[in-house]
Amino acid sequence: MRFTRSLALAALIPALLTGTARAADPEPINVGFFSHLSGPFAEYGASFKNAIELYLDQVKAQGGIEGHPVNLIVEDDRNSPQEAATVARKIVNEPNVVLAIGSWSTTSSLAAAPIFTEAKIPQISPTSSHPDFSKQSPYQFRQNNTDDVLALYNADTIQEKLGANKVVIPYSQDDWGVFTGKATAKAIEDAGGEVLLLEAVQPGSRDFRPFISKVKALNPEGVFLALPYQEASIFIQQLRQAGIDIPVGGGIPLTSPKFIELAGEAAEGTVLHTIFFAGDPDQKEFVEAYKAKYGRNPDQFAALAYDAIGVGLEAVRRVIKSGKELTGENVRDELENGPAYEGVTGVTKYDEFGNVKKDPIFIQIQDGKFVLF
Repeated sequence: MRFTRSLALAALIPALLTGTARAADPEPINVGFFSHLSGPFAEYGASFKNAIELYLDQVKAQGGIEGHPVNLIVEDDRNSPQEAATVARKIVNEPNVVLAIGSWSTTSSLAAAPIFTEAKIPQISPTSSHPDFSKQSPYQFRQNNTDDVLALYNADTIQEKLGANKVVIPYSQDDWGVFTGKATAKAIEDAGGEVLLLEAVQPGSRDFRPFISKVKALNPEGVFLALPYQEASIFIQQLRQAGIDIPVGGGIPLTSPKFIELAGEAAEGTVLHTIFFAGDPDQKEFVEAYKAKYGRNPDQFAALAYDAIGVGLEAVRRVIKSGKELTGENVRDELENGPAYEGVTGVTKYDEFGNVKKDPIFIQIQDGKFVLF
């Protein structure tokens, strides 16, 4: 009987040791990610997701964040503010979430902001550029410049780079487009230019011929497209079909390769500004890693998302190393007060409102690809 009992105890010891080891395993770090992964602008969301997963592959290869594995919770907001709020609730209801990345549009980012704020989870939007986003609470941060800064770069694109002072601006009828259109028009006029036409375009529009008829009558020197790639590609095709061969400039939404793919030859010569260019030799490591995994170069949206997850997880790392409890509130404090982060889109150092300031790179579409201007 004693021998039998000893065998039973011996068999139990490895199981107990395994259970102890498992109990001692570092807890996973839960990070929420949401963007539009379906619908007409899914290319933007796909770039986000690709870059974040690449970064997390690298984190895993290095043994996690201070030994902690990272678990990514992925949600599709379908570029809808209602859906963004819904998926934000799903993310905050997951246990131990300490960081959220998203969304692409200001409208969706704003819809989710109150939910993350109430849950005390910091939210980093890679691309939300409307100034109102970071004014929601101390829990909102951005990787991109604000639209008032971008408006100055927009004006430089069309006036300085393309030499057009009499300009027309079609803009998207949404939070981003309304602010961008008006701010760009003001920047152009402040710089001595003239905006002959500033007119809203409904999202999803496909017939721009009435607008283009006005353009033809006004005889401007250039067009600035404050539109996403879907509408912009159709607009520029119809502009060229109408025989209007004036310079065209655009902002960051058109730095997606999808714009070239959809617009085709009509996009030739378009000048844009960006804060990331895949042809930059300094970004070779990131570009090659991205291309090896996905078979194509990263765009600006991938780069911004890559930096967003990088900035966020470095803040998480500092909380863990400090010995403080790993909470969203403590991660938020590290984001605000932490050191500058050198990323692929430049230096990220948040001001008191969660904003950044990054210098532009001007690029042009030549022979179906982006090149330095």
